Amino acid sequence: MSDPLISICIPTYNYRRFLPDALESALAQTVRDVEVLVVDNHSDDGTMELLGEYVRRDARVVVHRNAANLGMTANFNRCIELARGKYVKMLCADDVLAADCVEKLVAAMARRGDVRLAGCARYYFFEPGVPVRTARYAPRHALVSGNEVIRECFFRGNLIGEPTAVLFRRSDAVRGFSAEYRQAFDMELWFRLLTEGGFAFCPETLCGIREHAGSGTADNLRSGKVTQDKIRLFGEYARRPYLHGSLMERLRWDSRMASSVAREAAAGSLRAGAEVLGAVYHPALFRLATLPLARVVTAVRY
Repeated sequence: MSDPLISICIPTYNYRRFLPDALESALAQTVRDVEVLVVDNHSDDGTMELLGEYVRRDARVVVHRNAANLGMTANFNRCIELARGKYVKMLCADDVLAADCVEKLVAAMARRGDVRLAGCARYYFFEPGVPVRTARYAPRHALVSGNEVIRECFFRGNLIGEPTAVLFRRSDAVRGFSAEYRQAFDMELWFRLLTEGGFAFCPETLCGIREHAGSGTADNLRSGKVTQDKIRLFGEYARRPYLHGSLMERLRWDSRMASSVAREAAAGSLRAGAEVLGAVYHPALFRLATLPLARVVTAVRY
């Protein structure tokens, strides 16, 4: 059997209730030369029985079940390891794709040989097809240098989007997602890809990101992983020449760090001050801005 052009990779764990929406959207792609690779992270909610129905129905569906739960990041990387396509299209098991998503993202990557990542606008939903808000990197088609996109995302947040919103070549991502990151593991991979080439953006809304109570952000806030990821990202990237930043950009980074500290404090975690101060541009100003918060949280706790 020849390798497919595109692997639509669906990592999943106990998401049987969401999988039909994701699978139907993957199988409805206008590009037919795809494999729909589902990697189940040892679910116990009937996921495998559901997947068996899809395997019998469509030969493009390929299923792998891990012998034990590997953790989320390792399961994402297992998808990349098992994928056979030239291109990898991640699809989180609770998200959906528009029918022409893969077709347009592959075309975007083909516009220029040095493109390493293609992305699209995405909508957020509780029910598929009913957007509650949308997000996009730019208002129109764009081909942007990797360093420029890294700079924008470093100071302003993940403008590129979640794994469901991008496509990349399998050969460019053999290292996979970094296990050192929990909340920003996707943005860290986007940065690594973009250090080697450009970003192609499609302004059409080509995927949907589901919002629900079972997402991992709340747990990451309680455990302090959001701030920890930003500290690590700062250490790895802030000294690069293109991230020297203007005064306003540096203040924006510090503000975003303060916001993460505040959100984690509200969730029951308080990151050690010295560690955070080593990952901001203006430590004295940051300390003055966050000290009242630390006092309030401490008073409430004790």
